[in-house]
Amino acid sequence: MKRKSDRRKRKVQIKKTAALLFLGMLAAVCLVNLIHSDKEFSDRENRMLEQKPSLTVTGVTSGRYMKQYESYKSDQFAARNLWVTLKTNTDLLMGKRDSNGVFKGKDSYLLEDIAKPDEDQMKENIEAIKAFEESYVDIPVYFALVPNAANVMSGKLPGLAETEDQGRQFESIRKELGDEVSWVDVQTTLKKHKDENIYYRTDHHWTTLGASYAYEELAKAMGLDTADGPKWERYAVSNDFNGTLSATSGYEQGYREPIYIYAPEKGEKSPDVTVSYVDEQRKSASLYDSSKLKEKDQYALFLGGNYSMIDIKTTADTSNRLLLVKDSYANCLVPFLTPFFREIIIIDPRYYYGDIHQVMDENNITSVLFLYNGNTFVEDNSISGVLKNNETE
Repeated sequence: MKRKSDRRKRKVQIKKTAALLFLGMLAAVCLVNLIHSDKEFSDRENRMLEQKPSLTVTGVTSGRYMKQYESYKSDQFAARNLWVTLKTNTDLLMGKRDSNGVFKGKDSYLLEDIAKPDEDQMKENIEAIKAFEESYVDIPVYFALVPNAANVMSGKLPGLAETEDQGRQFESIRKELGDEVSWVDVQTTLKKHKDENIYYRTDHHWTTLGASYAYEELAKAMGLDTADGPKWERYAVSNDFNGTLSATSGYEQGYREPIYIYAPEKGEKSPDVTVSYVDEQRKSASLYDSSKLKEKDQYALFLGGNYSMIDIKTTADTSNRLLLVKDSYANCLVPFLTPFFREIIIIDPRYYYGDIHQVMDENNITSVLFLYNGNTFVEDNSISGVLKNNETE
């Protein structure tokens, strides 16, 4: 009887000790979070972090305040990166192969899930593009929609992974745009090269190799005389890139991959450029910002990242002027286009609030190109507003 009593006492003591340890750890975590300073930006995730929301009666009654506060505490939790890594590794041990909309695929590929379209907004965007084209009947309008890696490289997806049918999305968009907007079939081109490194393994962008294949298709569609253009050679400018999909998911954080740029072969001519960042009132003589290679988001090497409006003037022997309406996928493709245009004006609708019709009229634009990746386009809520901005004046 005494042995049983002793065993019971030991069990009770162990439970008490475990409870005290748990409460102690909980108290320590709470204390650390109380004294932990908030951060504005996450270098690892390359995004702004949620800040403490203002307490208002309206915010509380609508429930918005609690949602914002929950996001704030999640973003600002002490040692957040450590906890995310632990959770990711635990999920992997349990067989889970997706995190925050990112699949852990084969051969170290991380693949962003295919986005489900916001049907109403997408329809509004398409109608705005069609109306824009009708406003400039003498100016050709091209539309290039770039498929995401999970579409082109679906064989790299983990087993049993299910995604939206992006090919069907593209076909629907093509039909809705109609024949007046010239559709450039980038999807078929990239699928022919799906076994090559046309997408980064740790980032959601395509590589410059992928962009080079799309450029060849664009040149055919736009009638660019590539025989008069330079022959290109690629150079590695970084070997330690780890992109946004790794940061978002927690996967492949130790993986490093190269970034290449394309430049004319030795002896080949290429026009000089002057790159003007209009809102920032800053100019550069290069299409690349090498300082970005020292930062987390090395893809910002191309054009220095995303800006509302960039005006690129070249010494190309032509009077052609291009308006490029785009997302970040276009950034690494722009160098291929500079030999064929005297001027390229780049608009990113996510940041642009000016009058795009004024840009068209004042700069004697001779052709327009819309270039987006599929996921961005089907969720975009900016294009229609920018294209219609003169209608509200």
